[in-house]
Amino acid sequence: MLCEKCGQHEATVKFVQIENNNKTELRLCQDCAQGYTNFSTGFDLQHLLSSMFQTGKIGQKLSPSQPMKKCPTCGRTILDVQKTGRLGCSSCYEVFHDELNPVLRRLHGSSTHTGKVPARGYPKVRVNRQIEDLRKRLQECVRQENYEQAAKYRDELRLLEAKVAGGDGE
Repeated sequence: MLCEKCGQHEATVKFVQIENNNKTELRLCQDCAQGYTNFSTGFDLQHLLSSMFQTGKIGQKLSPSQPMKKCPTCGRTILDVQKTGRLGCSSCYEVFHDELNPVLRRLHGSSTHTGKVPARGYPKVRVNRQIEDLRKRLQECVRQENYEQAAKYRDELRLLEAKVAGGDGE
């Protein structure tokens, strides 16, 4: 699909805005997306990320004797990430894992991304995600002392785990 702004390059970025139950989508190429600011977010994401970093480990001052963590792939330091709110490359996620985890948990409620799985062709992935979700629900029910619901989740979890162990992930 071509960029909806310039019409010349392949669209690689998709903006989605939902306002008053109206969904607006825009597909742009990388160049057009860089300068696109027509979607109002209501807050400055860069400022939000910077302030969240400052409340955790990243906001702590480093002594001169402490070496600064640096990504070997792109050369970004944790201070660069704090200032811009952006990582330089995919390796940054691993290099700055300890600093990013608390921020991602506060921002998203989890430090792992769970995206959509195609309906066909990935039954084991879907079942494994269901198992992971049930485990979280089970833990939450036990934490809240809702033992009846926890027992239901436990039973459902056992069925799914048996299904996976039996090789019947479809």
